[in-house]
Amino acid sequence: MKQTSRNRFGAFSMVAVLGLGGLLPSCVPRPPRARSSVVPTTSTIVQLVNQQRAAAGVGAVTESSALDSAALTQSYNQATAQLMSHTGPDGSNAGQRITNAGYSWSTWGENVAAGQPNVNAVMTAWMNSPPHRANILSPAFTSIGLASLIGSNGVVYWTMELAGAGR
Repeated sequence: MKQTSRNRFGAFSMVAVLGLGGLLPSCVPRPPRARSSVVPTTSTIVQLVNQQRAAAGVGAVTESSALDSAALTQSYNQATAQLMSHTGPDGSNAGQRITNAGYSWSTWGENVAAGQPNVNAVMTAWMNSPPHRANILSPAFTSIGLASLIGSNGVVYWTMELAGAGR
């Protein structure tokens, strides 16, 4: 009899410890997590964007760490939800995310994409899409930020934030 009560107490202690440590699965399903960052893309895409802008007679954009941060937030949102979207899970748009990242803007634009395996493929897709192309070539935008993440579904989610500085 002592052995049985000792086993029950031991099992209860283990469940309590695991439960407190957050190691047991909860009853509410957790959203899938983004796996990892894709190979460094920022400098390559900035270079490709500036090549396209130069060919169109538009001035170059410069990379902004604040815009990179806003782009990373949206790539994470997309990869976690496994859904390409301009809207964050809290209903935010790119302008709100850019502001939250600390960038003071007068105008902004956002390009998102999903499924392209590398920078050349995503740039081709964006340049073949009139609204995305217009963002890339807009002289109103002087700064750029980029990010890409792989969702747990294996899909690469891309975000490009473009903005013109506020006054």
